[in-house]
Amino acid sequence: MRQYVVYRHGWNEANQRRADGAPEKMPVLRLDADSPADACRRAAQSVPAAAGQSLSAEPAEAVDAHEAELNRKAESLETDTGTA
Repeated sequence: MRQYVVYRHGWNEANQRRADGAPEKMPVLRLDADSPADACRRAAQSVPAAAGQSLSAEPAEAVDAHEAELNRKAESLETDTGTA
């Protein structure tokens, strides 16, 4: 088994409000599964998805590597302290 990050796609007033700044693709669960389809099937048992919403899953190691790269880039930026 491998670890997956499950995402819910689509806004809904009950669980993923656009007005509150929720993204259209939001991570909702991390779990062990045999495949992305298996991860979505398992997630559907505990993650609410309303009409017009769907679930997808990506391998957690790829998600973690992407997040680490984003954090590395943010840390390498210079900060303007406002002093001259």
